[in-house]
Amino acid sequence: MGLDQYAQKRNQEIDFKKVYSDKYNPAEDGFVWRKHARLQVFMAREYAKQNPKEDTDKHSGLNGLGFNGGDHKVIITKDVLKRLEEAIKSNYYDYFATDGFFWGQQFQEEQAKEYKKMDLQFVKWCKEALKRGEVIEYSCSW
Repeated sequence: MGLDQYAQKRNQEIDFKKVYSDKYNPAEDGFVWRKHARLQVFMAREYAKQNPKEDTDKHSGLNGLGFNGGDHKVIITKDVLKRLEEAIKSNYYDYFATDGFFWGQQFQEEQAKEYKKMDLQFVKWCKEALKRGEVIEYSCSW
């Protein structure tokens, strides 16, 4: 049990057999993170911006932790990427998870460092996909 995070092209299915093997290539197979709490805080804020009339607390069941599963997705735009790139470069300084045991809140600093290379790869991949007119979606389940 815990936070699983996904980003892929719209209508792309992630092959989890590949994700958990040595054949996994996020740029081809879709990006998968596990308990990257600060990325989740960032994306929860982006979700709230993209869905201002929605009460995200009712989806989470926990105060302030944002969206969770189902059709709740963040659409990755150029503006989102710009903010994400800044967040990554600052080690998500402004995106501290004050709650979220199942998010890995207790080791969020280590995860931000461990995932930094993949996060930057994700930004680059998204920029290229957006240039081709593709839609990228981020979702989560916890």
